[in-house]
Amino acid sequence: MRNPGWPFLVLLCLIAGVPQGDASAAEGQPPAGPNNLQAVDYAALPAGGALVKVVFTQPLKVQPGLLVSHHPGNSISFDFPNTVSEAGRQPIEVAQRGLRSIQVVQSGTRTRLILNLDRPLIFETTLRGSELLITLRRPISGAARDAPRWPDGASPDVPRHGLREVEFQRGDSGEGRIVVEVSDAAVAVEVRRQGNTLIVDFLDARVAPQLVRRLDLQDFGTPILKIDTYPLGSHARLQVELAGAGEMSVYQFNRRLVLAPLP
Repeated sequence: MRNPGWPFLVLLCLIAGVPQGDASAAEGQPPAGPNNLQAVDYAALPAGGALVKVVFTQPLKVQPGLLVSHHPGNSISFDFPNTVSEAGRQPIEVAQRGLRSIQVVQSGTRTRLILNLDRPLIFETTLRGSELLITLRRPISGAARDAPRWPDGASPDVPRHGLREVEFQRGDSGEGRIVVEVSDAAVAVEVRRQGNTLIVDFLDARVAPQLVRRLDLQDFGTPILKIDTYPLGSHARLQVELAGAGEMSVYQFNRRLVLAPLP
């Protein structure tokens, strides 16, 4: 079943480095052991959102990796290196406020926290000592759908984000994928499918003039036939024409958004 796209907003909290002690005192000391993810809890917020609290034994030393799945299905994943899990029973079934379930998966000394959503949600993270707080909220409305395709004048609001590159890549097995580099990870992304066309809207984002173009890719022999990139009011749109009804996955890792065929 195809899943209509909604906007995502990724707001990353910059995690300050841990102060270092006297180098001479550190000499001869054994390396620090892995951090422990002790518990995960959640609570409903009054405005219709949800709060997820992740508790560690030690403050986080590095910013967790972030992976957002936009299509098909919606999920937000945080990767914690040098961390083991003591979170107990999995998954945690929530089924409210757009948050379907919470899952913690450990592989060696790496642990991933997965928030499975029944609809895309805006979220932001806050670090408070040894706790990571993740606030989930309803997405902003899809204003990009109602804006004119080619505006007569400049938008009164200057977009805060931007597209820096749109690149098509062809694999050795004839598969194609699209990689979009954005200005920052806090770009709201809305994805939806209309027949054989996949539409990706980057809300509150500008398109560099050299990226406003059509890429005709029919000679490459992949399911991706054409890519149109253009401004849409104060937003940016990527419109991808596909050969047939094959599904595409759309996921974002930090500042790189990837569109690739599902295996």
